[in-house]
Amino acid sequence: MGKDAETVFRELKDDTVAYAELKLELLKINAYERISKVIAILSYGLLLSALTLITLLFVMLTLGFLFSKWLDSTVAGIGIVAAFYLLLVVVVVFNKNRISLKVTNIIITALNSIDHRKDATANAKKENGKPE
Repeated sequence: MGKDAETVFRELKDDTVAYAELKLELLKINAYERISKVIAILSYGLLLSALTLITLLFVMLTLGFLFSKWLDSTVAGIGIVAAFYLLLVVVVVFNKNRISLKVTNIIITALNSIDHRKDATANAKKENGKPE
Protein backbone atom coordinates (compact mmCIF):
# COMPACT_ATOMS: atom_id res chain seq x y z
CA MET A 1 0.00 0.00 0.00
CA GLY A 2 2.98 2.18 -0.30
CA LYS A 3 2.11 3.26 -3.84
CA ASP A 4 1.78 6.95 -4.33
CA ALA A 5 -0.92 8.56 -6.46
CA GLU A 6 1.42 9.15 -9.38
CA THR A 7 2.24 5.45 -9.70
CA VAL A 8 -1.42 4.45 -9.45
CA PHE A 9 -2.44 6.95 -12.12
CA ARG A 10 0.46 5.90 -14.39
CA GLU A 11 -0.59 2.24 -14.10
CA LEU A 12 -4.21 3.21 -14.69
CA LYS A 13 -3.20 5.19 -17.78
CA ASP A 14 -1.09 2.27 -19.10
CA ASP A 15 -3.97 -0.15 -18.51
CA THR A 16 -6.43 2.20 -20.22
CA VAL A 17 -4.13 2.60 -23.24
CA ALA A 18 -3.62 -1.17 -23.44
CA TYR A 19 -7.40 -1.70 -23.20
CA ALA A 20 -8.05 0.84 -25.97
CA GLU A 21 -5.41 -0.78 -28.20
CA LEU A 22 -6.90 -4.24 -27.63
CA LYS A 23 -10.41 -2.93 -28.29
CA LEU A 24 -9.21 -1.35 -31.56
CA GLU A 25 -7.50 -4.61 -32.55
CA LEU A 26 -10.74 -6.52 -31.82
CA LEU A 27 -12.67 -4.03 -33.94
CA LYS A 28 -10.24 -4.55 -36.83
CA ILE A 29 -10.45 -8.34 -36.54
CA ASN A 30 -14.27 -8.19 -36.50
CA ALA A 31 -14.20 -5.97 -39.58
CA TYR A 32 -11.86 -8.39 -41.36
CA GLU A 33 -14.15 -11.27 -40.45
CA ARG A 34 -17.23 -9.52 -41.78
CA ILE A 35 -15.52 -8.37 -44.97
CA SER A 36 -14.17 -11.88 -45.56
CA LYS A 37 -17.62 -13.38 -45.10
CA VAL A 38 -19.22 -10.91 -47.51
CA ILE A 39 -16.48 -11.51 -50.11
CA ALA A 40 -16.94 -15.27 -49.74
CA ILE A 41 -20.71 -14.97 -50.19
CA LEU A 42 -20.31 -12.66 -53.19
CA SER A 43 -17.70 -14.94 -54.76
CA TYR A 44 -19.95 -17.95 -54.32
CA GLY A 45 -22.89 -16.02 -55.76
CA LEU A 46 -20.83 -14.84 -58.71
CA LEU A 47 -19.58 -18.34 -59.48
CA LEU A 48 -23.06 -19.81 -59.15
CA SER A 49 -24.47 -17.06 -61.36
CA ALA A 50 -21.86 -17.65 -64.05
CA LEU A 51 -22.52 -21.39 -64.10
CA THR A 52 -26.26 -20.83 -64.15
CA LEU A 53 -25.90 -18.33 -67.00
CA ILE A 54 -23.87 -20.77 -69.08
CA THR A 55 -26.36 -23.56 -68.40
CA LEU A 56 -29.28 -21.30 -69.26
CA LEU A 57 -27.56 -20.23 -72.48
CA PHE A 58 -27.19 -23.81 -73.67
CA VAL A 59 -30.73 -24.72 -72.63
CA MET A 60 -32.11 -21.75 -74.54
CA LEU A 61 -29.99 -22.57 -77.60
CA THR A 62 -31.34 -26.10 -77.48
CA LEU A 63 -34.91 -24.83 -77.16
CA GLY A 64 -34.35 -22.41 -80.03
CA PHE A 65 -33.18 -25.20 -82.32
CA LEU A 66 -36.00 -27.46 -81.11
CA PHE A 67 -38.62 -24.80 -81.87
CA SER A 68 -36.91 -24.19 -85.23
CA LYS A 69 -37.27 -27.86 -86.10
CA TRP A 70 -40.93 -27.98 -84.99
CA LEU A 71 -41.84 -24.81 -86.90
CA ASP A 72 -39.59 -25.52 -89.90
CA SER A 73 -38.24 -21.98 -89.51
CA THR A 74 -34.98 -21.05 -87.81
CA VAL A 75 -36.08 -17.43 -87.44
CA ALA A 76 -39.34 -18.39 -85.73
CA GLY A 77 -37.65 -20.83 -83.33
CA ILE A 78 -34.93 -18.43 -82.27
CA GLY A 79 -37.51 -15.60 -82.22
CA ILE A 80 -39.60 -17.44 -79.62
CA VAL A 81 -36.54 -17.79 -77.37
CA ALA A 82 -35.65 -14.13 -77.95
CA ALA A 83 -39.21 -13.12 -77.02
CA PHE A 84 -38.92 -15.13 -73.82
CA TYR A 85 -35.67 -13.32 -72.96
CA LEU A 86 -37.32 -9.98 -73.73
CA LEU A 87 -40.20 -10.87 -71.40
CA LEU A 88 -37.69 -11.84 -68.72
CA VAL A 89 -35.90 -8.48 -69.09
CA VAL A 90 -39.21 -6.61 -68.75
CA VAL A 91 -40.08 -8.57 -65.58
CA VAL A 92 -36.66 -7.81 -64.06
CA VAL A 93 -36.90 -4.10 -64.93
CA PHE A 94 -40.35 -3.80 -63.36
CA ASN A 95 -39.21 -5.65 -60.22
CA LYS A 96 -35.99 -3.67 -59.78
CA ASN A 97 -36.88 -2.41 -56.31
CA ARG A 98 -37.92 -5.84 -55.03
CA ILE A 99 -34.73 -7.42 -56.35
CA SER A 100 -32.56 -4.65 -54.86
CA LEU A 101 -34.31 -4.97 -51.50
CA LYS A 102 -33.84 -8.75 -51.51
CA VAL A 103 -30.11 -8.45 -52.28
CA THR A 104 -29.69 -5.77 -49.61
CA ASN A 105 -31.43 -7.97 -47.04
CA ILE A 106 -29.21 -10.93 -47.92
CA ILE A 107 -26.08 -8.82 -47.43
CA ILE A 108 -27.33 -7.38 -44.12
CA THR A 109 -28.25 -10.87 -42.92
CA ALA A 110 -24.78 -12.12 -43.79
CA LEU A 111 -23.17 -9.26 -41.89
CA ASN A 112 -25.37 -9.72 -38.82
CA SER A 113 -25.19 -13.53 -38.65
CA ILE A 114 -21.75 -13.35 -37.05
CA ASP A 115 -23.08 -11.19 -34.22
CA HIS A 116 -26.08 -13.46 -33.62
CA ARG A 117 -23.86 -16.54 -33.35
CA LYS A 118 -21.56 -14.77 -30.88
CA ASP A 119 -24.54 -13.59 -28.82
CA ALA A 120 -26.05 -17.09 -28.78
CA THR A 121 -22.75 -18.59 -27.65
CA ALA A 122 -22.36 -15.99 -24.90
CA ASN A 123 -25.95 -16.52 -23.71
CA ALA A 124 -25.50 -20.29 -23.63
CA LYS A 125 -22.38 -19.92 -21.53
CA LYS A 126 -24.19 -17.60 -19.11
CA GLU A 127 -27.10 -20.02 -18.74
CA ASN A 128 -24.71 -22.88 -17.99
CA GLY A 129 -22.90 -20.77 -15.42
CA LYS A 130 -19.63 -20.79 -17.32
CA PRO A 131 -17.60 -17.58 -17.51
CA GLU A 132 -17.14 -16.01 -20.95
